[in-house]
Amino acid sequence: MPQSRGPSHADDRLPVIGVEIGGRGLRVVLADASDDIRDTERAIDSAMTAHATVDTACTLIDQILSRRNLSYADISGIGIAFGGPVDVRRGITLRSHRIEGFEQFPLVGVMEEHFGVPVVLENDARAAAFGEYTHGAGRGARDMVYVHLGRGVGGAVIIRGTLLHGSAMTAGEIGHMVVTTDGPRCSCGKPGHLEAYASEPAIISRMTSRVNQAGPEQRATWLSSPGVTLQRVFERYGDDEIARDVIDETIQVIGLAGANLVTALNPDAFVIGGYVALAGPRLTAGIRAKIRQYAVDPAAQRVLVAPSQLGTDAGVIGAVVLAHQD
Repeated sequence: MPQSRGPSHADDRLPVIGVEIGGRGLRVVLADASDDIRDTERAIDSAMTAHATVDTACTLIDQILSRRNLSYADISGIGIAFGGPVDVRRGITLRSHRIEGFEQFPLVGVMEEHFGVPVVLENDARAAAFGEYTHGAGRGARDMVYVHLGRGVGGAVIIRGTLLHGSAMTAGEIGHMVVTTDGPRCSCGKPGHLEAYASEPAIISRMTSRVNQAGPEQRATWLSSPGVTLQRVFERYGDDEIARDVIDETIQVIGLAGANLVTALNPDAFVIGGYVALAGPRLTAGIRAKIRQYAVDPAAQRVLVAPSQLGTDAGVIGAVVLAHQD
């Protein structure tokens, strides 16, 4: 849980609601004036639509408030971390790769009309970055780069406490950095993007493809239950040549992207989050070594390369912090 950053006006603040609509379902939390999570509810979305997702989120919020004997007037705002591109200025989601109906969806307006409190919307990777910046691995940094490794690859750039969005809301889309010119196609359709190498589906796809080309004994080992999983690929790094090659390739491309970002932006911290990063410390150590190897020396020596401290809570804690700031 995040800790208070010291004397402030936090005690004067009402609690807020944090909502995370992400790759692994829906989560709602109640957080106190110091951003500590006090209550939580979850739902696994199964072929939900945008409207059904919003209805479920509202139901989960009502359940928490009822359990805590709170009304809408007892909360100061709602922060939403959304798994997809958003327009934070207009308060709309642009699309979701998993849930139909979030194209140009006025999520902030719908939630504000329902609850009667201010609502702030952010992309889930940028929200996670802000959580790490304020309460996690980036705490104390002035400038931070964050890469989020999950079903996709996202990221964020924070300069002097401000999340960068860019003119088209694509600032920090690290997953769409070009790391090769003739590599596999990304989810966006273009070849050679980082996401096509470093996301969970990409790692599993490359591993499965190489296993299918291996000898019968190795195929039988990998294709038996539980099959090719992210955790298993990392666990077999030391004793399986294919797993080692796939992980080394993943570390190489993330390291190259990270080295370019560290050279160009000269941040104090480069934080690696998302559940792919939780698969084992080898990934972070390897990326750190590649950044040291390829980034320009002064920037490479200065930057802290660290794994997420908040883990799977980073996104929802970031949403909570943004709600309190808003």
